[in-house]
Amino acid sequence: MMVEKNLHIDSSHPSLTGHFPGNPIVPGVVILGEVLELIGESLNGSPMLAKVPSVKFHSPLRPNESLQLNFDILSNHVVTFSCQVGSRLIASGEFIFQMDSQTPSSPS
Repeated sequence: MMVEKNLHIDSSHPSLTGHFPGNPIVPGVVILGEVLELIGESLNGSPMLAKVPSVKFHSPLRPNESLQLNFDILSNHVVTFSCQVGSRLIASGEFIFQMDSQTPSSPS
C-alpha cells in the first residue's frame, strides 16, 4: 500500500536553535521522528519500531520547505520511505515494525 503525506517543519521548531546559525537545516532525527509518526498513524494498532535496516540522507532540509513523504507498507511489517522537496530527494530508507501482538518478552 503506497501512501503520500505532506510535512512541514516550521522555522520556530526548537531543534533549529543553533543548528546552524545563519544556515539552518532540519536535523535528521527530527525528519525521522516526523516520518515515523506519520507512518504509525497509517498502520493499524500501535506499531513499535523494531529495526532500521537503512536510512540515507541525500540533501539537507531547510525550515519551512514543504516535504513530501512517500511510503510503501509491505507485508511482514516492512515500510520503505522517501522524502522529497520537489524533485530533490531529502531522505530514504526502510523500517521494520513490531505490532502489539508481538511485544517482546522481558529478559529474566
